[in-house]
Amino acid sequence: MQRDLIGTRWQPRNLVLSFGLATLIGLSYIWGPTSELWRAISTDFFYIVNGSLSWGETWQIIWAATNTPLSDKLNGLVMAIPCLWYVTCDRSRPLNLRLAHMLVMGVAIVVGVYFAKHAFREYESLSPSLVLTPFNDLTQLVPWLPSKVSADDSFPGNHAVVAGIYGFFFAIAIGRKYFWLALPIALMGGTARAVAGAHWLSDLLVGGAIHILPLLALAFATPAIRWAQNFLDTLADVLLLNLPTGLTRPFVKLVQKIS
Repeated sequence: MQRDLIGTRWQPRNLVLSFGLATLIGLSYIWGPTSELWRAISTDFFYIVNGSLSWGETWQIIWAATNTPLSDKLNGLVMAIPCLWYVTCDRSRPLNLRLAHMLVMGVAIVVGVYFAKHAFREYESLSPSLVLTPFNDLTQLVPWLPSKVSADDSFPGNHAVVAGIYGFFFAIAIGRKYFWLALPIALMGGTARAVAGAHWLSDLLVGGAIHILPLLALAFATPAIRWAQNFLDTLADVLLLNLPTGLTRPFVKLVQKIS
């Protein structure tokens, strides 16, 4: 499969293109004319998606629920389902490749969230719920759910970074059937805060792109996945050689079963 070659060799052209595109998108956020355009588009987007909360009580409850801390934790568990299905059920690829895909994706998500939280503090902005009116406030519409509806550091959108890396990783490296399972999970995680008013559209698109494009390039246009395979193979050998047989036997049987 062509997908099995992704992340196994250097592709300088794709690296340069990805980092260059991310840079251009980032510059569009701070350059005067395009910055104003982003703000205008994001304002219109806010009024559309937040305005949809006037559709009715059921719609309000759905979005209030998706913006609670509990929903964030549950979303993480749901995101694990396609990952577990892929690792345990896809016999068309070696187990070490399946595990390497999940390892690289996990590292990319952790790195993306870290930089999203720490690297762009000078570009932080108030969320649309704090500066625009009218505003449909989920904390007032559904007061019995602890929804997050505002942020004083809305750029970039952490949820969009996670959702983007997750969704595009499945689409590019793993395959369509897994992507279609992962897509609604990613979309829900990426848009919930925007509907509630905690993020601008530019937080999601610009903030997401400047993290997602470089990290996916590092995952797919370098031998990162091959390195991950080698690391996992080495780790397995070290553990088998140094741990008691009684401790490793159940894991060996599990590996044989899902390989």
